Amino acid sequence: MKPMRLRPAATLAEIGVVAALYAAITIVLNPLSYGPLQLRVAEILKPLVVWEPHLIPAFVIGNFLSNLTSPFAGPWELIFMPCANLVGASLCYVVGRRSPAAGAALFAIVIAAAVSLVLSVLLKVRFVFLFPGLLASEMTLLLLGVPAMQAVRRALEPVRRRYGETRELGNAGTR
Repeated sequence: MKPMRLRPAATLAEIGVVAALYAAITIVLNPLSYGPLQLRVAEILKPLVVWEPHLIPAFVIGNFLSNLTSPFAGPWELIFMPCANLVGASLCYVVGRRSPAAGAALFAIVIAAAVSLVLSVLLKVRFVFLFPGLLASEMTLLLLGVPAMQAVRRALEPVRRRYGETRELGNAGTR
């Protein structure tokens, strides 16, 4: 299926909605969302970048917003983690074009490693003790996100076509 090209306003709206949804789910599910045994349910949204690379900034912004309420808020959470999401989302898109599950798994590894590093520094706990649990959580949510987000995309496709798709040049006058 050929990717849909959205109008700029629709693209920005999608980025805003996904960023807000990620942040809201994360904040509402506090304290599950923060700490060494975190389960950020919003991570299930992240595989969207495989099919919708314009949503990469949504996860950078959403992570920043959700980390404002983190008990560890500071440069690590507000600068390093959004950057880790930028790297993870970009790698997910590149690898996910061939294998969505592999892209999601790579994103999970990047985030689990980044969170483990942050928490090892802030909590003075060894990385090796933090990484396995965080990786299991991330891997589960992101891999579950692949079929879940495929279903969401299919369900939303008619709405996106109606309100967001740009017209071909030959049809520009029929609007």
